[in-house]
Amino acid sequence: MALQWLSCRAAVILFLLNFGLVGSQHCGYPGIPGIPGRNGDNGLDGETGQKGDPGDVVGSAGAQKGKQGIWGPPGRSGLKGEPGFDGRSGQSGAKGEKGNPFNPNNRPASFFSYKRENTEAVELETALIFNREIRPELEQQHRGEPLTNGTFTCTISGVYFISYHISAKSRVCLKLMKGSDVMVTNCDTSQGFLVTSGSAVLGLQAGDTVSLQATRFNTLVSQSSTSHTFTGLLIYPTA
Repeated sequence: MALQWLSCRAAVILFLLNFGLVGSQHCGYPGIPGIPGRNGDNGLDGETGQKGDPGDVVGSAGAQKGKQGIWGPPGRSGLKGEPGFDGRSGQSGAKGEKGNPFNPNNRPASFFSYKRENTEAVELETALIFNREIRPELEQQHRGEPLTNGTFTCTISGVYFISYHISAKSRVCLKLMKGSDVMVTNCDTSQGFLVTSGSAVLGLQAGDTVSLQATRFNTLVSQSSTSHTFTGLLIYPTA
């Protein structure tokens, strides 16, 4: 109500002033401020200002460069690339020296082949005696290495093929020996006479010995008409 009364009073005073009812000679108290008017419209944009100075650049005078950071962990391997183009062919090498013509007579040879012609009883755990060359009519260089008491002594280091054939009655058991080592043991039995055989490939060094021995389980035939053979040959040298 007070606000409404003040508004009416202010309106009356303004009316009297407009029509001269209030004399200028009379000094009254300041009137009550009127009600503020509404906000005016926004003004127009001002003129564009001048361009400012450029800022500092890292590394320039007046600015300090920061410390280098630590290395990050290695990244994952990338995808496999495509195969590259083939390189150019290299130059041909120099021609090699002419080789020597092949002559089989130049290859080292070592062999033996003997049969047993001995009617004496077989000594067990002892080298069997093979005392007869199979081809004695050949020249000496074609008759092979001699056996000493049935034992072959290697003169050319290499790989050898060794074989034997033995006749027996009812049972036989033989050992192929390299020095004092048993390489192969072969046993066989029959109701009557039998022929057993065995073979092996052995690596021998010069000086090694090879022999065939009978065990106590034997009934070897001792007739001179029966053949017992012991054969060996060098396949290839290793020295």
